[in-house]
Amino acid sequence: MKGSVDNFLWAKKKEHDGNMYWLSLRQHLEDTKNVAGLLWEHWLGNGQKKLINDSLDDNSKGKGKNLIEFLAAVHDIGKATPYFQTMKGYMYSPELDLNLLNKLEKIFENITKFNESKPNSLKFKHDIAGQTLLCSYGVKDDISSIIGGHHGKPVDEKSEYVGKEKSQCSSYFQTENTNSKNYKTWDETQKLIFQWALDVSGFSCVDNLPSVKMQGQIILSGLLIMADWIASNELYFPLFNIYDSNSNVDNRVENGFEKWKKATVWESSECFDFSELYRQRFGFDPKIFQLTLAEKISETTSPGIVIVEAPPGEGKTEAALIVAEQLAYKLGRNGIFFGLPTQATSNGIFPRIRKWLESVNNDREGLKDEISLRLVHSKAHLNEDFLDLCKNVNIIDTNDGKVFVNEWFSGRKKAILDDFVVGTVDQFLMLALKQRHLALRHLGFSKKVVIIDEVHAYDAYMSKYLLEAIKWMGSYNVPVIILSATLSEKRREKIVQNYMMGTGRKISDISYIKDDLKDCPYPLITYNDNEKVYQVSEFEQKCIKSVNVETLLEEDLLSKLKVLLCNGGVVGIIVNTVKRAQYFAEQLSNEFGEDLIEVLHSSFISTERVEKENRLMSMIGKGRTRPNKKIVVGTQVIEQSLDIDFDVMISDLAPMDLLIQRMGRLHRHDIERVNSHKDAKFYVLGTSNDFKFEEGSSYIYGNYLLARTQYFLPKKINVPSDISNLIQKTYKFESERDNFKKSTLKDEDIFLDTQLEDRVFEFKKDHMLKLKELEKKAEKYRVLVSTGESKYHEISLNGWIKNPVQSNMDEISYACVRDTEESVEVIALKKVGNGYGLFNELEDISDKINDFEIAKKIASNSLKLPTSLTKFYNIESTIGELEDYNLTNLKNWEESVLLNGLLGIIFDDNNEFKFKDVKLIYDKKYGLKLERM
Repeated sequence: MKGSVDNFLWAKKKEHDGNMYWLSLRQHLEDTKNVAGLLWEHWLGNGQKKLINDSLDDNSKGKGKNLIEFLAAVHDIGKATPYFQTMKGYMYSPELDLNLLNKLEKIFENITKFNESKPNSLKFKHDIAGQTLLCSYGVKDDISSIIGGHHGKPVDEKSEYVGKEKSQCSSYFQTENTNSKNYKTWDETQKLIFQWALDVSGFSCVDNLPSVKMQGQIILSGLLIMADWIASNELYFPLFNIYDSNSNVDNRVENGFEKWKKATVWESSECFDFSELYRQRFGFDPKIFQLTLAEKISETTSPGIVIVEAPPGEGKTEAALIVAEQLAYKLGRNGIFFGLPTQATSNGIFPRIRKWLESVNNDREGLKDEISLRLVHSKAHLNEDFLDLCKNVNIIDTNDGKVFVNEWFSGRKKAILDDFVVGTVDQFLMLALKQRHLALRHLGFSKKVVIIDEVHAYDAYMSKYLLEAIKWMGSYNVPVIILSATLSEKRREKIVQNYMMGTGRKISDISYIKDDLKDCPYPLITYNDNEKVYQVSEFEQKCIKSVNVETLLEEDLLSKLKVLLCNGGVVGIIVNTVKRAQYFAEQLSNEFGEDLIEVLHSSFISTERVEKENRLMSMIGKGRTRPNKKIVVGTQVIEQSLDIDFDVMISDLAPMDLLIQRMGRLHRHDIERVNSHKDAKFYVLGTSNDFKFEEGSSYIYGNYLLARTQYFLPKKINVPSDISNLIQKTYKFESERDNFKKSTLKDEDIFLDTQLEDRVFEFKKDHMLKLKELEKKAEKYRVLVSTGESKYHEISLNGWIKNPVQSNMDEISYACVRDTEESVEVIALKKVGNGYGLFNELEDISDKINDFEIAKKIASNSLKLPTSLTKFYNIESTIGELEDYNLTNLKNWEESVLLNGLLGIIFDDNNEFKFKDVKLIYDKKYGLKLERM
């Protein structure tokens, strides 16, 4: 790009410490183009490159790098307009603005007057202006829409950019007189930039530009945004003093990119000895199902979706990591995403992934470079294992082959771009959520092997986002590994179908899949190779344990526990609500004494909950010295992430798959037990002969699932051989959901008296209606995959995320992909003198919040408010009153990076906090309670 205008058009400007700095538009375009090329060579994986090249028309195969360089070289052409060039800087500096206007005046006469007269109400955006100019030059929508969306959101309608160079002529050319010198100079300048971008990227004219399918457009859009952000980072690509006419740009791109680049792309290698690989990675020999899985995947030529179903303790996590290495090698992927349902389960798996990754890194012959690992959820900054890695954040020139955290990938929008990521499943579900910068998320996932664990825990609403995200992965040929203890046949089928549909196969072409997906015993492996779907269940069937199941009336609980504990033992009681857990815990404490009772649920201060979990692990974890007698009362949190063992279990009635999941903590470890507990016994509370279930359980799970579970619940369950059959029976109705006639008839597999059959039928109608409502609700913000055989140019990014989620808050985005009631977390503090402290450390720290370590401690003491205070009709007033309280009592939190934006409450000497018409009482034994005043 030659010409005197190079020295006058600006891309960035700022004043700092009395000095004025700028970056010319030419330099920024060149920086971004060079960064894009280097990202192609040194950051993109082979699978991503193939995806982009395969998305180009037949005459342009292999020109993916040329195209991203063109996009980067032309992305800010919309800044070469009088409207943009006369804009004030973000950090307003009148002297700097005037200085640059005076420069422009030498080329564009009366530009200062234009600045004074231009309409401020005009919605002029330089990214859309760029799309307008490219469109006027004959660039088709598939490419021009990438330019229009490079600030995070493509346009919704063509009317936003088509013809704007005419209807807003003066904004583009300073005047509406097409014969004027200014008009012609602006026009020539813009075309000069456009032609330069074509030339430097290997395209001589607009007709030589490729055509790009939708999937390629999305990944190119994300890559362009990434290149632009790196090139815009002044730590890597500094601005120049405005008076320095001899700015040194030698080695600018090499120096800048090297400062950014901290890790070498990981490339997996082919493995031939899986037994040795298991010993190397995990220190043990693989089980038969683990070895079979690895061998089957090694035989495939074009795998994509893998589903592993096995009981807890069978080693699904290790199996998935080995398969991830295999799939990364076969499909050219360069990282993993490991997603779990909750922050607790994500935290629990993080150290295991780190240890595996350290072993992986040790295999990199000749490379002593780091591999970057990141934990992604809203409280990751409080996780000690992750913080330990973060100690390496500011190390730039290390060469010691560590696993570390790359600082650039910090932040909500960039985190998923990192190579190895562990986080909550929301990160994956949001692939199908309309939100700004969605292309960045797709770019990040397109580089990885995706592992999603505990899929049985996802409800109908989340499943709609899950299936769409899986379909997106199929469209990118990104391998997906699904882990679950229990899956119904219908859900398994849906997962496979959606992935296969994502690859472009029509529904009619994959109708055969249903015949291949059999109702099989566990462990069960399902995987594809090209169009064919295979299942493997030919494993040696051994009964891990035989569980005796009995129903138990609530009024008989005390007497039953006395019998169970007469010779000692550890009893686990899992109920479905916090309120119910607190009720039972208090009743049992009165009967057996508080020392015998442990309580665990979600309504404890987070740090105390961790302490309680650690206490349980130290008592009844693997290899621990167990107490003679103990009763543990809790909610579903017990079954999520704790490797603990009960001699006997008692559970509220819940759906069959969750009951089986809870049984995973019964006789979990191979230990010596007293004679009375040699046999595994599982008692079920809350059953009902007339199907009138406990209110809390009914609200959470629905009467229909509870009724079917109770009906099919046997007196003995052999784990794992009975698991599949029980799940298929309980969820057989799911196969009727797509058949309206069957879905409106009574169940043919339940035989009861007429009155009870009628009641179950009413439950079924309510359940089916709720599922339809949830699925309809999930459609609002979902981004659907285009899998049709559309011609090039017919589909572009225009309108791709029309009507997106408006909020930039993570919590709002998470709420959009989960059908859960909104919750509010507060920081729980205790009154100490005239100030406040933490419950566990009664020291006044109210004047020490500027100490980072103390602020971090405070932020760690979060507590979830009762849901009765956060219903849709009162959540705003709850937050409003808490905000007012914080302005009065914790205003100095605004000065803390960690505490700003958090809501705190200070409990008094009696551990009470009063607001609105309620009193919150915190009990270290039983957790948070609410009393109406």
